[in-house]
Amino acid sequence: MGKSTIAKTKIDSDKVTIQQVFTNFWFKVPEYQRSYVWQEDNITELIDDIFYAAEHTPNSEYFLGSLVLQKRHSHDKGREVSYTEYDLLDGQQRMTTILMLMAVLRDVTSNKGLKETCSKFIHQEEDEFRQIPERIRIVYKIRDKVGDFIQDHIKEDGGTRKKKELEIQSEIKNVSISNMSKGLLSMHEYFGHLEEAEIFKLAKHLFNNVIVIYVASEELEDAFRLFTILNSRGVPLTNADILKSLNLGAVPNENDAIKIAEEWEELESTMGNEDFNRLLSFIRTIYIKDKARENIVKEFEDKIYSQKPPLLRRGKETFDAVFSYGEIYKQLIYLEDLPASVPNQFKNLAIVMWYGLPSNDWIPPLLAYYKKFQQENLLEFTVKLSNKFSADWICQLGPSSRINNMANVLKGIEKVKSSKILLSNETIFGFSISQVKQNINEEIYRKRYGKYILLLLEYLLHDHTTVFPDFAKLSVEHILPQNPTATSKWNTSFTSLEKAQYVHKLGNLLLISRSKNSSLSRKDFIEKKKTYFTGSVSVFPNSLRVMQYNDWNPTLLLDRHKELVKKVINHYGL
Repeated sequence: MGKSTIAKTKIDSDKVTIQQVFTNFWFKVPEYQRSYVWQEDNITELIDDIFYAAEHTPNSEYFLGSLVLQKRHSHDKGREVSYTEYDLLDGQQRMTTILMLMAVLRDVTSNKGLKETCSKFIHQEEDEFRQIPERIRIVYKIRDKVGDFIQDHIKEDGGTRKKKELEIQSEIKNVSISNMSKGLLSMHEYFGHLEEAEIFKLAKHLFNNVIVIYVASEELEDAFRLFTILNSRGVPLTNADILKSLNLGAVPNENDAIKIAEEWEELESTMGNEDFNRLLSFIRTIYIKDKARENIVKEFEDKIYSQKPPLLRRGKETFDAVFSYGEIYKQLIYLEDLPASVPNQFKNLAIVMWYGLPSNDWIPPLLAYYKKFQQENLLEFTVKLSNKFSADWICQLGPSSRINNMANVLKGIEKVKSSKILLSNETIFGFSISQVKQNINEEIYRKRYGKYILLLLEYLLHDHTTVFPDFAKLSVEHILPQNPTATSKWNTSFTSLEKAQYVHKLGNLLLISRSKNSSLSRKDFIEKKKTYFTGSVSVFPNSLRVMQYNDWNPTLLLDRHKELVKKVINHYGL
């Protein structure tokens, strides 16, 4: 895309590389913007994608997305210097992640050139003789006040290596700082597994082949209008719209096409835009059996319709697949209109997976299995699927590896004629049970899979006479508090060493159906039961068991810990 300027509305647009973005642009995140909310999996998946592109398509561009900017002319009064900066209206999450990635690359490499390049991208040094002011690439004005964090951990050489500080800050309530801290820690863990040559390859691809398209206006009203156009549901054509249009053109009978269009719109309306587009993505995955690399319409065109023979034909065959999987999705995920013979154990496990697992990559195999085998061994398959996906996560496999393993399950479903043969395939469903045991035996409160393990325990201890309620309001709580008051009885029940060793372990954690309250959570055990846990654990059988105790001490904690670890490991099949 060449550069274009519309003089009347002062809107600029261009396609630029990350190198150009971090050389020619200075950004500000305005006060009204939301916090930094990307999670570790979002970050790891982005790095995975860039690394995959560097390995497999080194001469191609990787499109990171669009930036919507408000252009401003700023002035440094101290030096009488004028410069242009841009308010980030859309693209803050991606640009912040790339800024963090630059800082980690600077700190993990021993190459002087790469270190200097990253430093220049992040921060401009002051040069008083040339009237050049000191400047950070992105200035944050958001309410979370992350300026000090950026100074300490992004600007400062070696700042991302302050592991202990980052671990502490990953637990605080400040959303941006907590997520940035977790992100930097996960990036270091990621690069810890790479050779220097691999880091160079990723960095070169990031700087030169990763591109964004920006649109910028000096008028705030125009800039917000651009933001709305690119992000609202009022976009003229969505991927779903385009896919529908492409396939309606392949339906020869006009009356059939009208009926199909009505059914499509009814399904989309029933599911809602987000879930319907998610369904189309799942269908794409079921047929391609690989991670999405491009726009979903392009992938349907290039990887489904253009295969010889096509994996799915345009027209009625595609619509039949969408409608069929739509009904299956509503049954298995919404738990609507499932046959009465499907047990509550399946429904409760599906709820645990939906609320506890880090992504929805397990859904395509579940949909594909049900389409082929219906209720035949459905619960056994779902247990194996959840164990495989969660074990890979607990063993800290990256998103790409987990997606590849789910693709292998899809391939297995396609190949076999019998569900029993599929379920006996340890190559597909295998994982390191010893690694799972080791990881859940350690501190899990600081791990994202901690909540899943606690949900799984509720499932294992439930009698399944009822179906779990909505888990939207869910918190992980410590029995022994993280920071008891100086006069608390906790300090006589537990030594300092015992508190440090046990506080974040499985045996000291439970689920509550309310938001955390730090003042209540620090109370002594008996009072904490009465004022905090009572009424907040009634739907959780594992958590309810804590209510039987009249005291909480190291012996009880360790006994509970061993019992719960054994319960989980037995479920995983040891």
